[in-house]
Amino acid sequence: MTIPKIWCLLSSAAVIIIFFSCSKSDEPVPDPCLGISYDVQYFKTEAIGSSNNGSISINYPAGDTISYQLNSGSFQTSPNFTNLAPGNYVVTVKNQRGCTDTAQITILNYGPKYAAVKQLITGYCGPCHLNGATNGGKNFDTDASIIASWDRIKTRAVDGNPSFMPQAPNSPLSTVDKQKITDWVNAGHLQGD
Repeated sequence: MTIPKIWCLLSSAAVIIIFFSCSKSDEPVPDPCLGISYDVQYFKTEAIGSSNNGSISINYPAGDTISYQLNSGSFQTSPNFTNLAPGNYVVTVKNQRGCTDTAQITILNYGPKYAAVKQLITGYCGPCHLNGATNGGKNFDTDASIIASWDRIKTRAVDGNPSFMPQAPNSPLSTVDKQKITDWVNAGHLQGD
Protein backbone atom coordinates (compact mmCIF):
# COMPACT_ATOMS: atom_id res chain seq x y z
CA MET A 1 0.00 0.00 0.00
CA THR A 2 1.28 3.41 -0.91
CA ILE A 3 1.01 6.30 1.54
CA PRO A 4 -0.65 9.27 -0.03
CA LYS A 5 1.63 12.16 -0.85
CA ILE A 6 -0.26 14.58 1.49
CA TRP A 7 0.48 12.34 4.48
CA CYS A 8 4.17 12.29 3.60
CA LEU A 9 4.26 16.09 3.53
CA LEU A 10 2.46 16.40 6.85
CA SER A 11 4.70 13.80 8.37
CA SER A 12 7.81 15.62 7.15
CA ALA A 13 6.50 18.94 8.39
CA ALA A 14 5.76 17.47 11.81
CA VAL A 15 9.28 16.11 12.07
CA ILE A 16 10.73 19.46 11.12
CA ILE A 17 8.58 21.27 13.70
CA ILE A 18 9.57 18.88 16.45
CA PHE A 19 13.20 19.04 15.44
CA PHE A 20 13.29 22.83 15.43
CA SER A 21 11.11 23.31 18.52
CA CYS A 22 13.89 22.08 20.82
CA SER A 23 16.45 24.66 21.84
CA LYS A 24 18.96 25.40 24.60
CA SER A 25 16.30 27.33 26.51
CA ASP A 26 14.40 24.07 27.02
CA GLU A 27 17.27 22.60 29.06
CA PRO A 28 16.67 22.61 32.81
CA VAL A 29 17.88 25.79 34.49
CA PRO A 30 20.44 25.00 37.19
CA ASP A 31 19.17 25.51 40.75
CA PRO A 32 20.65 28.85 41.97
CA CYS A 33 20.50 27.52 45.53
CA LEU A 34 22.38 24.28 44.85
CA GLY A 35 25.19 24.03 47.38
CA ILE A 36 24.06 27.09 49.36
CA SER A 37 23.32 26.48 53.01
CA TYR A 38 23.85 28.55 56.11
CA ASP A 39 24.94 27.57 59.56
CA VAL A 40 22.38 29.86 61.17
CA GLN A 41 23.94 31.33 64.31
CA TYR A 42 21.89 33.19 66.87
CA PHE A 43 21.73 34.62 70.36
CA LYS A 44 18.59 34.25 72.43
CA THR A 45 17.27 35.43 75.75
CA GLU A 46 14.79 33.35 77.66
CA ALA A 47 11.38 34.66 78.70
CA ILE A 48 11.35 35.64 82.37
CA GLY A 49 8.31 35.29 84.58
CA SER A 50 4.90 35.44 82.94
CA SER A 51 5.93 38.07 80.38
CA ASN A 52 6.51 37.60 76.67
CA ASN A 53 10.00 39.06 76.89
CA GLY A 54 12.19 36.46 75.21
CA SER A 55 14.19 37.40 72.13
CA ILE A 56 16.11 35.94 69.20
CA SER A 57 18.86 37.77 67.28
CA ILE A 58 20.41 36.17 64.21
CA ASN A 59 24.17 36.78 64.08
CA TYR A 60 24.85 34.85 60.86
CA PRO A 61 24.07 35.10 58.05
CA ALA A 62 23.78 38.86 58.07
CA GLY A 63 23.85 41.66 55.55
CA ASP A 64 21.65 43.84 53.41
CA THR A 65 20.81 40.96 51.03
CA ILE A 66 19.48 38.68 53.79
CA SER A 67 15.94 38.69 55.18
CA TYR A 68 14.52 36.87 58.18
CA GLN A 69 11.22 35.19 59.00
CA LEU A 70 9.86 33.95 62.32
CA ASN A 71 7.57 30.91 61.94
CA SER A 72 5.17 31.75 59.11
CA GLY A 73 5.30 35.53 59.51
CA SER A 74 6.48 38.03 56.91
CA PHE A 75 10.14 38.30 55.96
CA GLN A 76 11.88 41.33 57.46
CA THR A 77 15.27 42.97 57.08
CA SER A 78 15.93 43.08 60.83
CA PRO A 79 17.59 39.98 62.31
CA ASN A 80 15.91 40.65 65.69
CA PHE A 81 12.68 39.19 67.08
CA THR A 82 11.48 40.45 70.45
CA ASN A 83 8.55 40.09 72.86
CA LEU A 84 8.56 36.31 72.44
CA ALA A 85 6.65 33.95 74.69
CA PRO A 86 8.24 30.69 75.82
CA GLY A 87 7.96 28.10 73.08
CA ASN A 88 9.46 26.64 69.92
CA TYR A 89 10.25 28.85 66.93
CA VAL A 90 11.52 28.34 63.39
CA VAL A 91 13.63 31.14 61.95
CA THR A 92 14.11 31.17 58.18
CA VAL A 93 16.87 33.17 56.51
CA LYS A 94 16.65 34.02 52.82
CA ASN A 95 19.18 35.58 50.45
CA GLN A 96 18.52 37.77 47.38
CA ARG A 97 18.23 34.67 45.13
CA GLY A 98 15.49 33.21 47.29
CA CYS A 99 17.71 30.54 48.84
CA THR A 100 16.62 29.68 52.38
CA ASP A 101 17.81 27.84 55.45
CA THR A 102 16.21 27.42 58.87
CA ALA A 103 17.02 27.09 62.55
CA GLN A 104 14.77 25.68 65.24
CA ILE A 105 15.04 27.67 68.47
CA THR A 106 13.38 27.16 71.85
CA ILE A 107 12.69 30.05 74.20
CA LEU A 108 12.53 28.75 77.76
CA ASN A 109 10.57 30.21 80.64
CA TYR A 110 12.86 31.34 83.47
CA GLY A 111 11.58 32.48 86.82
CA PRO A 112 12.96 35.90 87.82
CA LYS A 113 15.02 34.51 90.71
CA TYR A 114 16.60 31.81 88.56
CA ALA A 115 17.30 34.34 85.79
CA ALA A 116 19.22 36.48 88.29
CA VAL A 117 21.29 33.48 89.45
CA LYS A 118 21.96 32.38 85.86
CA GLN A 119 23.22 35.89 85.09
CA LEU A 120 25.54 35.75 88.13
CA ILE A 121 26.92 32.38 87.05
CA THR A 122 27.45 33.58 83.49
CA GLY A 123 29.26 36.67 84.78
CA TYR A 124 31.40 35.13 87.52
CA CYS A 125 31.89 31.41 87.01
CA GLY A 126 33.82 31.28 83.75
CA PRO A 127 36.40 30.02 82.86
CA CYS A 128 36.31 27.64 85.84
CA HIS A 129 32.80 26.21 85.33
CA LEU A 130 31.64 27.32 81.87
CA ASN A 131 32.33 26.41 78.23
CA GLY A 132 33.17 22.82 79.10
CA ALA A 133 35.37 23.59 82.13
CA THR A 134 34.75 21.33 85.13
CA ASN A 135 36.86 22.72 87.96
CA GLY A 136 35.90 21.07 91.22
CA GLY A 137 33.87 18.57 89.21
CA LYS A 138 31.21 21.16 88.33
CA ASN A 139 30.21 22.55 84.96
CA PHE A 140 27.36 25.08 84.65
CA ASP A 141 26.85 25.13 80.87
CA THR A 142 23.27 23.84 81.17
CA ASP A 143 20.29 24.88 83.23
CA ALA A 144 20.02 21.34 84.53
CA SER A 145 23.59 21.42 85.87
CA ILE A 146 22.95 24.71 87.69
CA ILE A 147 19.70 23.44 89.22
CA ALA A 148 21.32 20.14 90.27
CA SER A 149 24.16 22.07 91.97
CA TRP A 150 22.01 24.57 93.87
CA ASP A 151 23.36 23.47 97.24
CA ARG A 152 27.00 23.68 96.14
CA ILE A 153 26.42 27.14 94.64
CA LYS A 154 24.95 28.41 97.93
CA THR A 155 27.58 26.72 100.10
CA ARG A 156 30.50 28.17 98.13
CA ALA A 157 29.18 31.56 96.91
CA VAL A 158 27.00 32.60 99.89
CA ASP A 159 28.31 30.70 102.91
CA GLY A 160 31.99 30.61 101.89
CA ASN A 161 32.41 27.03 103.00
CA PRO A 162 35.23 25.89 102.82
CA SER A 163 36.17 29.10 100.95
CA PHE A 164 34.34 31.70 98.90
CA MET A 165 33.71 31.22 95.23
CA PRO A 166 34.22 32.86 92.88
CA GLN A 167 37.84 33.44 93.67
CA ALA A 168 39.54 36.85 93.73
CA PRO A 169 39.16 39.45 92.37
CA ASN A 170 35.40 38.84 92.54
CA SER A 171 35.37 37.04 95.88
CA PRO A 172 33.26 37.21 97.86
CA LEU A 173 30.16 38.25 95.99
CA SER A 174 28.42 41.44 97.04
CA THR A 175 25.67 41.24 99.63
CA VAL A 176 23.12 41.95 96.88
CA ASP A 177 24.42 39.09 94.72
CA LYS A 178 24.52 36.67 97.67
CA GLN A 179 20.90 37.58 98.39
CA LYS A 180 19.91 36.71 94.80
CA ILE A 181 21.26 33.19 95.30
CA THR A 182 19.63 32.88 98.74
CA ASP A 183 16.26 34.04 97.38
CA TRP A 184 16.40 31.48 94.56
CA VAL A 185 17.39 28.65 96.91
CA ASN A 186 14.66 29.55 99.42
CA ALA A 187 12.05 29.75 96.64
CA GLY A 188 12.71 26.11 95.71
CA HIS A 189 15.86 26.40 93.51
CA LEU A 190 14.04 25.57 90.29
CA GLN A 191 14.21 27.05 86.80
CA GLY A 192 10.71 28.50 87.18
CA ASP A 193 11.41 30.25 90.51
